[in-house]
Amino acid sequence: MLDAKERENIALKKFSLIAPVLNEEKLNQQEYFRKLSDQLIDMPHYGPRRYAVKSFQWWLYLYRRYGLEGLKPGYRSDRGKSRRVTAEIAAKIRQKRAEKPGLKGILLYEELVKEGVFTPDRLSLATFYRFLAQNPDLASGKDPDEEEKDVRRFSHQRVNELWQTDIMYGPCLRVGRSKKQTYLLAFIDDASRLVTAARFCWEQNFTAVRAVFKEAILKRGVPKMIYTDNGKVYRCNQLAVVCASLGCTLLHAEPFSPSSKGKVERFFRTVRMRFLSRLEMDRVKSLEELNLLFWQWLEADYQRKIHSALGMSPLDYFLSQAQAVKMFSDPTLLDEYFLLRTTRKVNHDATFSLENILYETDQKFAGSRVEVRYEPEWLKSPARPVFLYQDGLKVGEARQVDFFANAWVKRKGRGRPAHQNDEPEELSPARGGGETTAPVISFTRLLENEGEEK
Repeated sequence: MLDAKERENIALKKFSLIAPVLNEEKLNQQEYFRKLSDQLIDMPHYGPRRYAVKSFQWWLYLYRRYGLEGLKPGYRSDRGKSRRVTAEIAAKIRQKRAEKPGLKGILLYEELVKEGVFTPDRLSLATFYRFLAQNPDLASGKDPDEEEKDVRRFSHQRVNELWQTDIMYGPCLRVGRSKKQTYLLAFIDDASRLVTAARFCWEQNFTAVRAVFKEAILKRGVPKMIYTDNGKVYRCNQLAVVCASLGCTLLHAEPFSPSSKGKVERFFRTVRMRFLSRLEMDRVKSLEELNLLFWQWLEADYQRKIHSALGMSPLDYFLSQAQAVKMFSDPTLLDEYFLLRTTRKVNHDATFSLENILYETDQKFAGSRVEVRYEPEWLKSPARPVFLYQDGLKVGEARQVDFFANAWVKRKGRGRPAHQNDEPEELSPARGGGETTAPVISFTRLLENEGEEK
């Protein structure tokens, strides 16, 4: 089938042949067309061929009536229709689709073959798919009566009204003798397209999201809304608690709708084209070096490059509304909001386990449940306590257990301390070091006592 370019080339070739008559260069039209009919004419797409005088006269008529469009070859009369799929077969396909609207294309094809509507040699799977593509109500595999969703592009006018966030698979870095996958986690402002914070991480978990989100707030202020996908890392309760503490609404996109986060996806595409494509990965020795190169590119290139939709750079657009940015006034309180949180039950000996590390606290919490808040770095420092909360209020702290020190701590209780003894030193077996004499029982004395009582 001819495409638009070929049809246009054919029309131009025909026009070049009848142009001398139109421009009155050839006054004798009949003689000119007769000479052309004796020549081989190299027609685009068709190749060298001869044409009759009536063909040239017909082209002249078409041009005078319809212009250049009239010289373009017409489409097939059955254009857009499948010659293999008859009206009877099409009706049965529609009937089967109505019966099973959720059936996928290949399964629908197999069902029709099984019922004898057609055979694979009569109607191939490729032809069947083309027929479905020409009829969108059948190709989607949805109910024909189902209303299509209204999908539109959107953009907020004010900075920090909405941030989009997502995670992209980054390059692999060599760690020792093997390579390890990296992940780029980014937050981008919807209105200005400014990347509020982004970083390559080893993991795609809440700890990484928390670190980048906190950095974004410290640098660019507090957003009103956060727009994420439905990944497990964004569905965790701790992120919802952090956003609620900041007065920020956490929104999730509908499943299987990646286009709804188009701005952050477009940024990832820019990262691949303008940063990673130019990066010599053999020279990058660490994650810190990769991030340093990325941040340099981000500040020098992306943030300051004129954006086609804005008419200015993302940084300039963001700064033009700097007065509307709400910065967080108390960094100490922000640190508290971003602490990791987990619930633990305190054992009877006032201890609990956190990341396979044993912590101890005040005995009054024994047997109760507490919320433990901490930073991951605190676990590496035995002297650093973690915070204990109940009903949202801080009630105490807990420190890592020092087993050696606990061996010398005096215990409180009803019994006598093990290191104290009121007996004389020479009568104390523990201190005397001599042999311990077992008590002697006199059965004769027992019988005499029994007789006296009677």
